[in-house]
Amino acid sequence: MGRDRHDRHDPSHVDGLGLLAAQSSAARSAIFPSKLRPAAHPAHLILRPRLHQLLAPETLAAVTLVVAPAGSGKTSLLATWVAGLDLPHAWLSLDETDRDPVQLWRGILAALEGIAPGCAVSVADRFRRGGQLTAAVGALLDELEERDLGPRVLVIDDLQLVDDDEVVVSSLALFVQHLPTWLRVVIASRHEPRLPVHRLRARGQLGEVHFAELRFTPDEALAVLGRLVPELGQDQARDAAAHAGGWAASIQLAALTARSARARGVRYLPQTGDGGRRLADYVWHEVLAAESEELVDVLLATSVVERIDPGLAQVLAERPDASELLATAESRGLFVTWTEPTGCYEIHRLVREALLAVLSERSPDRLRRLEGWAAGWYEAHGQAIPALDHWLRADEPGEALRLLAAQVPALYDGGHESTIQRVIAAIPAAVAAEDVQAMIRYAWCHLLLDRHRFTSLVDATSRSVRDELDLAPALLARLEVLQSIAATLRGHWADGASLARSAVQLLGETWWLDPLGPFAWNMIARDAALSEQWDESGPEARTVLRALDLVPERRIAIQGTRALGEALAGRPIDALRVVAGARKAAEAANLSILRVEATTAEAIAHRELGNLTDALPLLLESSVDCLEATPHCVLIARLQLVGARVDEGDLESAGRIFGEAAELVDTELTGPGARSWLATVGVQLALATKDPERARDWASQVSDPFWSAVGSARILLATGERGPAYDALKSAEPRCLRHRVVHDLTLFRATEAPEDAERHLLEAVRVASGHGMVQTVASEGREVVEAVELLAWRAPVSWLDRLRRAAVSGGPAPLHPGRLPAEQLTERELEVLRMLPSRLTLREIADELYISINTLKFHLKVVYRKLDCASRAEASEVARSLTGLRSAAQPSSTLRR
Repeated sequence: MGRDRHDRHDPSHVDGLGLLAAQSSAARSAIFPSKLRPAAHPAHLILRPRLHQLLAPETLAAVTLVVAPAGSGKTSLLATWVAGLDLPHAWLSLDETDRDPVQLWRGILAALEGIAPGCAVSVADRFRRGGQLTAAVGALLDELEERDLGPRVLVIDDLQLVDDDEVVVSSLALFVQHLPTWLRVVIASRHEPRLPVHRLRARGQLGEVHFAELRFTPDEALAVLGRLVPELGQDQARDAAAHAGGWAASIQLAALTARSARARGVRYLPQTGDGGRRLADYVWHEVLAAESEELVDVLLATSVVERIDPGLAQVLAERPDASELLATAESRGLFVTWTEPTGCYEIHRLVREALLAVLSERSPDRLRRLEGWAAGWYEAHGQAIPALDHWLRADEPGEALRLLAAQVPALYDGGHESTIQRVIAAIPAAVAAEDVQAMIRYAWCHLLLDRHRFTSLVDATSRSVRDELDLAPALLARLEVLQSIAATLRGHWADGASLARSAVQLLGETWWLDPLGPFAWNMIARDAALSEQWDESGPEARTVLRALDLVPERRIAIQGTRALGEALAGRPIDALRVVAGARKAAEAANLSILRVEATTAEAIAHRELGNLTDALPLLLESSVDCLEATPHCVLIARLQLVGARVDEGDLESAGRIFGEAAELVDTELTGPGARSWLATVGVQLALATKDPERARDWASQVSDPFWSAVGSARILLATGERGPAYDALKSAEPRCLRHRVVHDLTLFRATEAPEDAERHLLEAVRVASGHGMVQTVASEGREVVEAVELLAWRAPVSWLDRLRRAAVSGGPAPLHPGRLPAEQLTERELEVLRMLPSRLTLREIADELYISINTLKFHLKVVYRKLDCASRAEASEVARSLTGLRSAAQPSSTLRR
């Protein structure tokens, strides 16, 4: 062994590796380079051309399965095959960590990058989002399909380690059934994988190699034995080859047994039944019999882990020279491999399983202790997933629960939802209910997986401590944080905030040191946002932001709530500014709740600014209930969609979406905060459908004092009762800029005196135009928009142009191509037609549509021809006569002065 090889195992080098691992948070999700290439060829490996012919590129199927028992030579075959392959190829060796679907697909993406550079750039983030794995695989397939490449090969080794997970199986099944024509996938497994094998076989898309083909011929077995034990006699070699039965591992083990016998000075005599002997006994009594006690003990101690870091080896073996002994084992051919550039060792899986069997049988207590040491080492080095697995194997479910509770947000945001579910399933009920702390941890672990289960567990924990008078303040505070979250999930925004404030008080000045303490501030902020009173110049918002300065990761996470608060309070421009920063943070830290709240805020802001084209896709995305912890975003998005459809005049769609929002409130978000949101929009929808009685019914369910007064006033105005409407507005106290605009616009409609009405209108326009509020004004109806037109000279031109293009509540239904009186127009031509009644110049219209002036003129000629018009004026008149065009155009010119 060379000098530099010894240097790699120098104790200082070990310490350096440990330090790097501790400092690198990326270590948790990194793909080891050794997984992306086959292991180095051992010296005894022989080429087997007859098997390579089965994998000839010209006849290689879309999917090829190499299925055989452990130690049959699957990996060696594929390694020698790709070494001589002229086609571009990628390799991925799987291990137990790949049972996590996101970790698996990270590896597949990393491998594919080697043969299709850039393919992962646009889809990698999708694989980290919970509940979107199928869509992510679909996006990857689309990305690969678009590439015009020559034949390429992807090899996936050891699939049997991961195909017990339903999510993994379904995603891989989707992948292999829809491969691009240039990609061939070769899969090695100990058993037939749970993929659509019969379907692929029937399509002629499947190639297969089994143990019958992999079995070594007598001549091949003799060649291997000749390389491993050249001094073995011909007769002994033939007997050993015969006893091995063509099994590659048995041939190698027989060679090591012969070497061991020679070292002990005895003659090697192959025994009948060697091939069927229990592997643990074979390894223990034959392979390791001549090895030193120290070396064997290091192999036993380190067999509890798949990848042996030198520092971890020292911990497990309790000796500083553990890595040197592993290097010795490698040099003696004892199925130990050193991998670059990680500097880690790996014991061949068969031998490792045999060593573990010996440990389990002879020293179960030591095995559990070693598993616990491994868990502690991985936890200290920031590798939560292997730490969790080892805590469970150490029969320490309480420790696993403790670690999971501490890491569950990071694991979820990293896409490791399956790992969380697997660990939770392994926690015995008795451990989960052992004491209050365990119950709190267990409930907390369910928040991002199943909000119904989470709230049920919080309720059960609350009941169990109801009569406990001596509960520690820290535990009571943590329980109140969980109760706060549960209250918010049920639509009780104010109750959630009250509980969160109580938790902060209980924790005192050290709240930021508690694992759940920082989340209390997030709930306080969420109440301020959902109650439409987020104001960063006010004391509460400043207090929240200042407090979270102590916890940077929570300060990042709150940006989504902050953006939502800005958007709901009527500051869309500020909301988009916060969203831009929040999106960068979400990309870097992959915070799921931040992403969802930021998307919802962005949608609201775009709609408020009159950019319905940008808002609608985002609202539709947010209206899908894909994240357990954000039902409030689903409700808000659905209600925003209702408002958008009402403004467009599409009352049928508005009613359908409102029904979906009502179902969410009736079944889950039953609290007064969510009910008020629903009922406020219910009033708007009922008035749009000319049903004041239904509007009154909804108004009675509005507990928010501001919207209760405004809703009552709107109903009275709809029935022609301006005086009572004005009186109803006296109790309305605006809490944000948007409230001020709505309040003044409603007062404008309710005020009898013209001068007072104009004053309210001007104030509303001043506040709205100063903060970018367009849709809030437009949604008050055509009467308001026409009145603003009369005061056009008092409003900023750019804001007024946006208002003229906004969808106006009470306007006709959207333009439908099927209603055109002439030849069918394309979507782009419809967009042009919608703009013609406005006062925008052609240059301004072109800018709005992001096209050149020449392209616009071309579209105009086509529109004129299809509508049989000779000028823009004629086309505008036709456009005004078509249903829905006013939702995109300004009011009639007779209303402008």
